[in-house]
Amino acid sequence: MLSRTNKVIVTCAAGAAAVLLAAGCGGGGTHQAAQALSPQQAITLAANQAKQVNSFGSTLSITMSGTVSGTMGGTMQIRNRPSLLADADFSTFNVEGHSLPGGMREILTNRTIYLKMALLSQELHKPWVKISFSQLQQGTGVNFSQLTQQVQSNNPLVQTRMLAAAKDVRKVGTQTIGGVSTTHYTGSYPVSAGLAKLPASLRAAEQKGLQTLGIKTVRFNVWIDGQHQTRKIVVTETGSVETIKVTMQVTGINHPVSVTLPPASQVATIPASALHG
Repeated sequence: MLSRTNKVIVTCAAGAAAVLLAAGCGGGGTHQAAQALSPQQAITLAANQAKQVNSFGSTLSITMSGTVSGTMGGTMQIRNRPSLLADADFSTFNVEGHSLPGGMREILTNRTIYLKMALLSQELHKPWVKISFSQLQQGTGVNFSQLTQQVQSNNPLVQTRMLAAAKDVRKVGTQTIGGVSTTHYTGSYPVSAGLAKLPASLRAAEQKGLQTLGIKTVRFNVWIDGQHQTRKIVVTETGSVETIKVTMQVTGINHPVSVTLPPASQVATIPASALHG
């Protein structure tokens, strides 16, 4: 049976997995083309352009405060096609005042999450833990299989699609991100309007999570390059029980993603009942 601390950690890891599935893609290009666009046009083009990217790498940081507090930070790489494969290495992972020695590594496939962290290894006596999406759905109510199918079929930059619902988006200035010239935009949107920008199959899962946290409005900053690709995005969601800030900076576009799954001899499983309570 998992300890209470590790149940919280696994739940947060599931949340991190959802962030990975909702994460976006970026590209390179000239900055001049973006200068002639209105802020709304720039956001809309970025949402459309994200569909053309099959894989990407980025840095990622997540800060949570409220019912669950903590910070996560590290790197990730995601391949959407021909099959989903994601690898996130969180060198910083602090939840409810518990800092994980060695951080946490998380690998996602079409049906499974593999977790590697010292505390779980001590309890389960193997370096990796395997949790199926069906188990996570029972424990969290989130349909991860549906999320992966949506990512593979549409490769959506979820946050960028939702940004297109903003009516107050404005240009802040210009900035070089990772050696690429970008235009910086900021704005906010009602959650209801943002959800309306998503495909129906993805909307339900996003809506459930946002409603649970009581989030009604989302504020954002986004940096978009001359090829209408997102280079950096900072999203702050403030709800009645939780505030979540996600910062992602793209480091590579359409690069090969090679991830080796851990052998069965190094993998433990968790009973579905252990994720409840």
